[in-house]
Amino acid sequence: MLDWTEIVKENETLDDLIVGNMKLIQAVHGYRFSLDAVLLAHFPDLTGVNQVVDLGTGSGIIPHLLTERSPDVRITGIEIQTAMAERARRSVRLNQLENRIEIIQADIREIEKTLPRGSAELVLSNPPFWRKGEGHISSNPEEAAARHELNLNLDELADSGAYLLEQRGKMAIIQRAERLEDVMETFRRHKLFLKRLRVIHSFVGRSATLVLMEAVKSRRPSMTILPPLIIYDKPGEYCQEIKQIYREK
Repeated sequence: MLDWTEIVKENETLDDLIVGNMKLIQAVHGYRFSLDAVLLAHFPDLTGVNQVVDLGTGSGIIPHLLTERSPDVRITGIEIQTAMAERARRSVRLNQLENRIEIIQADIREIEKTLPRGSAELVLSNPPFWRKGEGHISSNPEEAAARHELNLNLDELADSGAYLLEQRGKMAIIQRAERLEDVMETFRRHKLFLKRLRVIHSFVGRSATLVLMEAVKSRRPSMTILPPLIIYDKPGEYCQEIKQIYREK
């Protein structure tokens, strides 16, 4: 691994991913990855998958985690924000994963200018959770674009995902539970049909907050609803499944 002092800049942090001894460069003041991205990276079935595209890759957290899950995957991360794409590239270099991860700065809405149709077996995205005009928009541009549909809405995301996927390829995303019907309806318009679904709760007895979804292109599969994921056994203590992700005993 390269010397991090030569790569990490002022106003950035170098964060330990724990998994695979990898580290990630993030802005001190800006969008920083959360558990949502970790859960999404561990959700899709990678059997037989080689070519993956991560739409809105941000810091590159999902591509990094996927390399640890499977030795066969090659991932292209697409990020529109210049600073975030540049940091993600430096993280790839720091972890010496240049032969497996490529970070491209591009607009997802114009993905046809960057990647060919049908070039991916799996597309992932941890998209903005909030529609434009909903909730409080952060004054930080990175956080605002990552959390609100300022640069990309759900329909545009599904359209780009369908373009990238080969026939019967898969698209996996995480979204607010309240938007489940919205996602399903949007996906169907783009011939993406739900195959696997898992709801996420913070604690037992609480309503679901998030939902993980995996859809298949141009094929209507039978849908599997997986057991719910309860993140915390008690306040401050992750459940065993989350601990296993981080290799805790």
